[in-house]
Amino acid sequence: MAKVVIFGAGVGADTAYRYLSHDAKHEIAGFTVEAKYRDRDEIRGLSVVDYESVTRHFPTSDYAMFVPLGFQKMNGLRAAKYLDAKAKGYGFISYVHSQAYSLEPLDVGENCFILDHQIINLDVHIGNNVTIWSGSHIGDRTRIGDHVWISSHATIAGDVVVEDYCFLGVNASVSNGVTLGAKTFVGAHAHVAKSTVEGSVLVAPGAKVVPIASEKFLSMLRIS
Repeated sequence: MAKVVIFGAGVGADTAYRYLSHDAKHEIAGFTVEAKYRDRDEIRGLSVVDYESVTRHFPTSDYAMFVPLGFQKMNGLRAAKYLDAKAKGYGFISYVHSQAYSLEPLDVGENCFILDHQIINLDVHIGNNVTIWSGSHIGDRTRIGDHVWISSHATIAGDVVVEDYCFLGVNASVSNGVTLGAKTFVGAHAHVAKSTVEGSVLVAPGAKVVPIASEKFLSMLRIS
């Protein structure tokens, strides 16, 4: 159990607070954000302090940090704040939901945010500062690098390498043995069957728009 300061004062910070409050043994001590973004003194009854003076309010010897930011700048913003807090001397917690399934203890780095109903197979390694949203699958011997974001219901097969700063959208899938080069963007529903180079972008075609009103379309389905 650790006393934790959450970085941020927006939706991500509130989401982290709610998960940690209901499904972890850590004590949430307060929040911190840069002075120019701080627009309140409290969140959920806890103090919000300027990040510039956070070590005075929450000494690194007594408190851990958690940075639950999003995937802006290909996870670069979250990485920058995580690394800056690390340079200040903070240690970090990781959160793995109690309903994430793995047969054996997970190999997970620090400042990870892994939500519910994952299926994580054998000998998977998850690096630092990784977010995995609800309901994804990660196959045997897959290695997830640092500063990665995996959205809900992504499917990653076995022996996959996901290098640093990658993003996988909702329902994305990656075939066996594929390496996603650093900063690869895989859009929603896209399937990746071959390895990618750094900075690749893979997107699936959008759904076809049928120029018929929905009620008429449904009646046609019933007739057929």
